[in-house]
Amino acid sequence: MGMGRLSESGSALTTKGFMKEFVELFTGLQRAHGCTYVDKKGADGLKVKGKSFVKREPVVEQLWQNHLNGIEPSLGIIPINEDNKCRWGCIDVDKYDNLDHKNIVNKISGYGIPLSVCRSKSGGAHIFLFTTEFVPAKLMRDKLMSISAILGFGNAEVFPKQIELKSQDDTGNFLNLPYFNCKNTTRYCFDDKGKAITIDVFLNAVKVSALTPKELQDLKIQRPKSEYDDGPPCLQSLTKEKLDDGRDRVMFQFRVYAKKKWPDSWADKLDEFNFKHFVNPFRHDEIAKFRKDKKDYGYLCKDEPMCNHCDKQLCKTRKFGVGTQSMFPQLSDLQIVQLDPKIFRLNVDGERIELKAEELQEQRLFVRACMNQIHKFPAEIKRKDYKEMVTLLMSNPEIIEAPTGASKLEQLAEHLENYCTSRTAEGASKEDMESGNVWNKDKYHHFIFSHFYHKFLHRHKWIEKRDITLLWLLEHCNCENVRVTIGKKKLSVIRLKEFEKEQFKIKERKFKKEDAF
Repeated sequence: MGMGRLSESGSALTTKGFMKEFVELFTGLQRAHGCTYVDKKGADGLKVKGKSFVKREPVVEQLWQNHLNGIEPSLGIIPINEDNKCRWGCIDVDKYDNLDHKNIVNKISGYGIPLSVCRSKSGGAHIFLFTTEFVPAKLMRDKLMSISAILGFGNAEVFPKQIELKSQDDTGNFLNLPYFNCKNTTRYCFDDKGKAITIDVFLNAVKVSALTPKELQDLKIQRPKSEYDDGPPCLQSLTKEKLDDGRDRVMFQFRVYAKKKWPDSWADKLDEFNFKHFVNPFRHDEIAKFRKDKKDYGYLCKDEPMCNHCDKQLCKTRKFGVGTQSMFPQLSDLQIVQLDPKIFRLNVDGERIELKAEELQEQRLFVRACMNQIHKFPAEIKRKDYKEMVTLLMSNPEIIEAPTGASKLEQLAEHLENYCTSRTAEGASKEDMESGNVWNKDKYHHFIFSHFYHKFLHRHKWIEKRDITLLWLLEHCNCENVRVTIGKKKLSVIRLKEFEKEQFKIKERKFKKEDAF
């Protein structure tokens, strides 16, 4: 179907008629959602550019209605809900040049997997799996990770991206929904013949294909029989047909496998593999270089084309799979929460962790955070490789604005108001300031900063330095420094306009001897 639109004639469809079903089908996190404004096509003429962001507001009916009617922003839903469960998941095939959706449909049909293939806003593919009831996000993600590897999309993003949300503040990651502007849409689903279908046909088809929780649990995708089914699944998939691309890397991958399986005769197996599985086999002298190197290497799990067929969990169970090979986890979907100090949220093989800046920066501290939060001990990699990984993550993070009242300045302003209203008394004099009280004069609060900082803020676990706190009061909290004469002393005092709060009287207390005990 390429880049065409699916149009409906007249008023054959009304959004109200199927909106309820659409909402129920794509239900997810309720406290936040994604918004996307489409801008223009990229330089390649394919990928649609635009602006996307998370909005910390409930997913109300109007948002769904606007999406189906084609009113921007289009709606994105976070599949994992507040209970860490979901009713749908998706393989996001982020490929736009010459992507053959019909071929994907045919491949899925060959395996008999109940998936729905939709065209994404940028021309890629969103491959959905639906369930009749909510299932654990981990179960959905694990199944889709295996399916993506079998389909040759092992490097694609899988939603839900998290198996658990860390807190009420965590919003996860959203996916743009299909059928934006459903009567004239470019985000349509394909039927089993690779033809675009309308939203009502799509909804009816999903009713039939949705899996029960038990059916999802029991879902097993059988890979074709292979002589390499005791080794990495990628070899099993890649050798179904003769290979042309990536010969060096595939031969290297087989070499690692052969040395594990045939430690005494592995070199002899290289020729056999070469002529059996490559369109253009290596020459004899080219094969010789693979024999001469006697070193033991690990599998090339992250390299093309192996990564497209990688099923890490299955590989670990294979006799000659990765086994105990040092495998650094996949890090993805960095979010930076604009608190003070900042919080860095990160997916580690789909499990969510929260880090301080130094914990992300230093591999040693990152490993410790993984041990504490998700009970995993990532293998150590070269410092250079870890730095490159973090640099890549930091190049395109998702920025999450802090909730109202969460910033240090907002906290200071709240403490200031509480102090001025709680330490203010009717009839208090300027002399009372030396005892830590607030003096009101001419509709202004007056207090001594050192009492506020050392006795009040510290009691509320304020950790900012004295000079920074004073600077913030003067620059951001409408305070000023004034001189006040008390007796023979001239004191520096903080002054600000009175807060409109009910004041109370201070009652004098006479101490008794027993109070000392």
